[in-house]
Amino acid sequence: GLVLFGIGQGSLVTLLFNVLVTASPKELAGDVGSLRGTTNNLAAAVGTAVAGALLVGLLSSIVLVSVAENPKLPPEIQAQVDLDNINFISNDRLQSVMERTTASPEQVAEAVRVNTDARLRALKIGLIIMALVAMLAIIPASRLPNYIPGEIPDPSP
Repeated sequence: GLVLFGIGQGSLVTLLFNVLVTASPKELAGDVGSLRGTTNNLAAAVGTAVAGALLVGLLSSIVLVSVAENPKLPPEIQAQVDLDNINFISNDRLQSVMERTTASPEQVAEAVRVNTDARLRALKIGLIIMALVAMLAIIPASRLPNYIPGEIPDPSP
């Protein structure tokens, strides 16, 4: 997934913005460079927010479905745990929360297993989705002109 992120990021940001800088007049190079930096920072911030929301949403869905379908975690135990506020939580923290309920040691172990599996599945699915979105950058990058070194005319008078 991270390799595909790198390819998508490199294709979109590096190639597109470098072509923009190359194609702009020399006197506007500072403005274009600033715009490129601002856009890059904004894209990173928005991407981080979207990735975080995606991962937490996936985790919530996976945990809710896994707990609801798990016969070892009956509704009485589920009612004692706050499933309305699901977030990434360590196994130690979950174990301490579960030990304050009426859950048996087997049920605590099952809850920890469900948490571990849900976190791993959420990360895998989230990385695959984000990698596919990053691969979409190939589409605009494929429309870049095929310049050969020396082919772009020198803009100096």
